[in-house]
Amino acid sequence: MPFRMAVDFGTSNTVLASWDEEQGSARVLEIPGWSRPCTGEQGSTPVIPSLIHYEEGGARWIGQQVHERDLLDSPATIRWMKHYISTRSPVRVPLPGGPKSYREAGADFLQAVLSSILHSRGTRDAEAIFTVPVEAFEHYQDWVISLSGNAGIDRVRVVDEATAAALASGLTLQPGEVFMLFDMGGGTLDVAVVRLEESEEGSGRRCRVLGKAGEDLGGMRMDQWIFGEVQERGTPTTGPHGMKACSRQLLSACERAKEALSLVEETEITIQSGTTGECAFSTPFTRDEFERLLDTRDVFFRLNATLQRALQGAYSRGFAEDDLSGVVMVGGCSQIPAIRRALEHRFGRSRVWYDHPLDTVARGAAAFAAGIDLDDHVQHDYALRFWNSRSGEYEYRTLVRQGDPYPSPRPVGRFLVRATYDGQAQMGVPIFEMGRSGLRNRAALRELVSEPGGGVRLVDLPEEELEKKNLFWMNENAPVFIPANPPAMRDESRFEFSFSLDGNKRLLITARDTRSGQVVMKDQPVVRLV
Repeated sequence: MPFRMAVDFGTSNTVLASWDEEQGSARVLEIPGWSRPCTGEQGSTPVIPSLIHYEEGGARWIGQQVHERDLLDSPATIRWMKHYISTRSPVRVPLPGGPKSYREAGADFLQAVLSSILHSRGTRDAEAIFTVPVEAFEHYQDWVISLSGNAGIDRVRVVDEATAAALASGLTLQPGEVFMLFDMGGGTLDVAVVRLEESEEGSGRRCRVLGKAGEDLGGMRMDQWIFGEVQERGTPTTGPHGMKACSRQLLSACERAKEALSLVEETEITIQSGTTGECAFSTPFTRDEFERLLDTRDVFFRLNATLQRALQGAYSRGFAEDDLSGVVMVGGCSQIPAIRRALEHRFGRSRVWYDHPLDTVARGAAAFAAGIDLDDHVQHDYALRFWNSRSGEYEYRTLVRQGDPYPSPRPVGRFLVRATYDGQAQMGVPIFEMGRSGLRNRAALRELVSEPGGGVRLVDLPEEELEKKNLFWMNENAPVFIPANPPAMRDESRFEFSFSLDGNKRLLITARDTRSGQVVMKDQPVVRLV
């Protein structure tokens, strides 16, 4: 049997786990030197800080090694990789040996982690199960599959983080109970409404996902908001250019302040001069100020909107909010008092649970690897793009809607396709994933970028980058074409396309030539959906 590992690649920390058949439970894995113990209310959990540092000459430091060498604030240290990869950031970070994208740095980090685990196990026969954000687009799933292959792992599967966390939490609940999984980590907020069921064969339990939703909201954004707030307060003693030179150190101080304010009412944000070691800047920051900052950034509005979207999926399946047995909170930001109060205010304190916030997703993915069953549904809308010769514009025909189950019991779409010009010998099948647009607070989407001089700053995304985040051409690099023989004439309804979903969440196409009546393509996979 291959060694199966679950990989929860997080914006702040990465957690590895495997399934212990004898104990019937998941076990969190540790890499000596790279992992660090993270202590919480439920004990200590080994996590790998999601950090990679590049030295001159090609040396690299991973995870806890970065902290031990005091390299966190170095311009050659890359952090928050997962967030920027999932949002398709175009930024390239200047590094020794040349600039790297966040995708490249993330691949270096994870390939090192995977190779280390395989080496310690003395095996190359392994399967990796990656967790992905609920809102992750196709490119993110393809990325983790590709990097695993480069690390020597041929068998890779993915499970969304909300479903994985639901599996882990569901192991301690009773069949028939409906609950909400609230996962707020360093990069994203993922919410799932889940019902625990006995399997039809009576051999175990499974989680049926009733509704789920995600939002680009997490601890990383909060660190940046504090950073922006504190930057406006004054100038370091080192002079007007000192704040820029100390920007990385300040950002780390803001992160520490956010974590401290989960435990105390007031903390101090302090940075020191790199030459003298003396205090260069210091300002108090209180929990009240932090909570007001969250409010001005629409955090609680966005939080409630995400809860509502997940609940709406459950409503459509016959379940109401009153049916929830409880709300399980996981992820580092679940420790923020204002976030916990927001959920307790909506659902009642007795229904909000908090247990093992850091390793729940990884343990659930390990359970998924062990074969614990679940039902699921598609998370986004998907459409076929076609050229309307009358309007002279591209239009989109929806094929799959958010919430559709897979495999599909019947075709999800069937329609005629016209040729756009005389002599058209083939017709393409461009599939687009449709994201959400119209976010209320553009300031919440500002990106933190590295500067050539070693500093960091916040910038607004250009309109074209925002558009990319809401509309993604899934099969641009692997197009599907239907041959027309003989060629079609302009406006001829030449093909009938029929689309369906298989059990691996792949979109399949069947094409019938209306002129000959022949099926020229049968259940051909086009793309894998989220």
